[in-house]
Amino acid sequence: MKRYKIKNLSALETFVMEHKNQFDVPHCFAFKGEMGSGKTTLIQLLLKAIGIDELQGSPTYSIVNQYYNEISNKEYFHLDCYRIKNNFEALELGLEELFNEKKTIFIEWPEKVIQFLPKETVWITIHHESDDTRTIDIAYEY
Repeated sequence: MKRYKIKNLSALETFVMEHKNQFDVPHCFAFKGEMGSGKTTLIQLLLKAIGIDELQGSPTYSIVNQYYNEISNKEYFHLDCYRIKNNFEALELGLEELFNEKKTIFIEWPEKVIQFLPKETVWITIHHESDDTRTIDIAYEY
């Protein structure tokens, strides 16, 4: 596991620029953290850093936002699974198929669909320490 201390939004932007390449691969990245810890902000900064200019906002209600980078010819997904109530709902949304497609997927509230996540999912945990300070842990197993 790798741990990073982020003291403010500027430091988060620097973190994203330094690590964007490790997130710009076909993989599932599961973002854990309390409500308001900064999961959506981090994912949106990552999407911008890898070339997505028009963000759709948080997928809280749509559950899935799909993006396409015409320059790199890559597809990205941002999921917010907070509102998923059960496995049946996740299956109806086609999440199991999506996770098996080998796309770049950023997922908030992954614990709601943990049984469908690929074994090689990368886990990013954000700890909200104070108003501006966060600790980000990146682990390659749950």
